[in-house]
Formats: sequence, structure tokens, C-alpha cells
Amino acid sequence: MNRNLYYLTAFVLSIIFCKYTNAQNYDANFAKPIITEKGQYVYLELPPIKTEAGVLFFLDRNLGATSTNLETSDSWGDLYQWGRNTDGHEKRYSDTTINISNLAEVNHSKFIVDEKKSNDWLSSSEASLWQGEKGTNNPCPCGYRLPTQKEWRAVLNLGYEVKMNQSGYYYLSIADGKLILPCGGLRSAYTGNFQHIGTRGYYWASDAVSKGTSGCIDFNKEEITTNISIFGYRCFGRSVRCVRSE
Repeated sequence: MNRNLYYLTAFVLSIIFCKYTNAQNYDANFAKPIITEKGQYVYLELPPIKTEAGVLFFLDRNLGATSTNLETSDSWGDLYQWGRNTDGHEKRYSDTTINISNLAEVNHSKFIVDEKKSNDWLSSSEASLWQGEKGTNNPCPCGYRLPTQKEWRAVLNLGYEVKMNQSGYYYLSIADGKLILPCGGLRSAYTGNFQHIGTRGYYWASDAVSKGTSGCIDFNKEEITTNISIFGYRCFGRSVRCVRSE
């Protein structure tokens, strides 16, 4: 098959999938810029980044971020519990509940507090909720997904530096600024409170590591951990940066 025809066919199939499944509660007609009227945000696609894991195209901001201006908290975006849909729990003003969900597609917008420290917001752990574009609860716009832990490592292997802006907020600059990740902080799984806002970054990967845990990268002004054995409990609220691969 002609290469251009192949990519056109893949793009059309992606649009059809999004349209008829109402994926991510976003509009189906994604283009550049990616306008998500229902989500009230406009995302741009960053220039491609060549890595040992392939060519990666990241969105220009975290999910829920209304700006890319690192000097403001508007660049931090939402904090998702791993595997959950965009149902409102990710908003920083969302209420909390101590009731663990029996459903993978939660029917409310509350952040689930893991009072019993089971490490999951879901009573029966599911590993496939954020696997690829067609993951059941993939929160990214159509055609996009969460990076794998392998992809995060490959990008970081291009070089990175934790920096501070004039507002005193920290951020991670990767590959000489080709990818910028603000330190949006963490939402505690045990209290629902926010931690390390503006000083540490916590980003989910799509990988399920073990029951109740998934891959992630965490960084602050002093260190960065990217090993797959460094995992995050799924009940914690972390940032999401979407990507697609060539």
C-alpha cells in the first residue's frame, strides 16, 4: 500500500473510531490545532522528537492546562487517577469520596480517596484501561495516548534539566526545550490534598506494573526517577501529557 494512502486510511479510521464511540467525551474532528470545544481547550502538536523508541509527537500542554505559560499555574493542568476517564475527578476543585468504585467507567466526578490504602480507586484492578489509543478510558484526544514507560525513558535519554522560572515554579526541560513538563504537583490518594505544587512533577505512563500500581516519571529540583521499578499507586492524582507515534 502507498505510504501516504496508509496514513490517510489510519487517520480516517481513527476519526471514525472517535466519532462512533464518543471517545474521551471530546469532539471527533481533530486537526491541527486540535480544538476540543467540549473540553474547552485548544491543544497544539509539538514538532516531532526522534528517539530510540521512535518518532514521538507530544501535545504542547498537559491535559486540562489552559496555557503553556510556565509563569502561571494555568500550565499545570489536571491531575488524573491512573486509568480513570475524564469524568471531572481530575479537576483540582473536585470533591472527594471514600467509596471505591465497582465500575471502570465511574458515574460521578469525585476524586476517590483510598482510605484503606488498597492502592487503587477501583475495587477490581484492570490493567488495560489506559493501554493505547483504544484503551477503555484513554483520556487523550483521538489519535493520542499516554506515553509508555519505554517512551518516557527514550525522551529523557536525549538529555534533561530541571529549571526554575521567574515565578519560582520548577519545570523539566527535555532535549534542549523540545518538550517542557511543568511541576504541577501531586494529589494525595489518602487525603485528597495537594502536595509539592510548583516544585515537583508527576506524570503517568500507560504501563500497568502490578495490581494497584502503574508506571510514571517523578521529578523535582534535585532528582529524577524513570526506572520501570519506580511505580505510582493508581489512586494518586498525576499529570497527563498525551503523545502519538509515527
